[in-house]
Amino acid sequence: MREAVRIRDLAAESGEQRQGFLTIGETVAGPVQIPLVIINGRADGPVLCLTAGVHATEYAPIDAVMRLVQSTCAETLAGALVAVPVANMRMFEARSPFVSPLDGLNLNKLGPCPADGSISQILARVLLEDVICAADYHIDLHAGDLGEMLLPFAGYALTGNAEQDEVGEYLARLYTPRLISLSTPSGTVPPFPDGLSYAASHRGVVSVFGESGGNGTLDPADVQIHMDGVRNVMRYLKMIEGGVEEPGARLAARDRVVVRASRAGLLRLHVAIGDEIRAGQHVADICNVFGDVIERVAAPGEGIAGLVWSHKVVNTGDPIVRYWITEPA
Repeated sequence: MREAVRIRDLAAESGEQRQGFLTIGETVAGPVQIPLVIINGRADGPVLCLTAGVHATEYAPIDAVMRLVQSTCAETLAGALVAVPVANMRMFEARSPFVSPLDGLNLNKLGPCPADGSISQILARVLLEDVICAADYHIDLHAGDLGEMLLPFAGYALTGNAEQDEVGEYLARLYTPRLISLSTPSGTVPPFPDGLSYAASHRGVVSVFGESGGNGTLDPADVQIHMDGVRNVMRYLKMIEGGVEEPGARLAARDRVVVRASRAGLLRLHVAIGDEIRAGQHVADICNVFGDVIERVAAPGEGIAGLVWSHKVVNTGDPIVRYWITEPA
């Protein structure tokens, strides 16, 4: 029989599932809370934490965590699953992308947060110190936000601890169907130093950053990538029964390049997510209001289209497509 798993005032005994809310502050309209689920198995095993909804219009990862919670049985689970289906409830209810409507801050771009910070900084501290750091392993589930169409990938922040980094990279490989992103403090690929996954890994929690979905959609295929990734990690950690689907060939991200508009007008895009891009390739046309093509946008180098912005009207300097520069992993 396992010991109880307790996070603040929510506890689950061995073989028990508990759910509730952690109150981390308040507004004049009421408390600011985090929904939390603890599923504590009968058998010994690690504690895995899942967080979603750090950006709360990224719906595929939110749905994936909800479905994983619903399908996980405490009686057959080894170890414990700690899940936060929606980390930022005020963004969720307001359907607000990127930043919190309460203080205008991005929950995944805060860096070290002071104890006397704003509500988003308090939320980040509670998530990291009280929830994520109560686990041995962590997966932060994300997607492209509103206006962003995204190629699925998984990332891990290298710490310099060889043993931990070997496990972290392997979990990222288990999670993603194709692309992994291993970051360093001065690198140009995620997870970045101001994010929760990076902070967790540097506190000794093996934390993977998983992306699938985007643009405010809830495509079942995007949800399934997250669910398959989490379950593959859980099988590897021997938390659930079944064989591990070993990762095949993977691509490793080295850098990312954003292609931007020089002119303003209607955007006609000629590439899609996952397309191989060649140096000098014609990726988009920009037309003025009379239909004249005033710019033929070309890619400066080669890579894989990893993010396409959904806006169809651009101004000078607006992003059009971001491509990954990769190498065999």
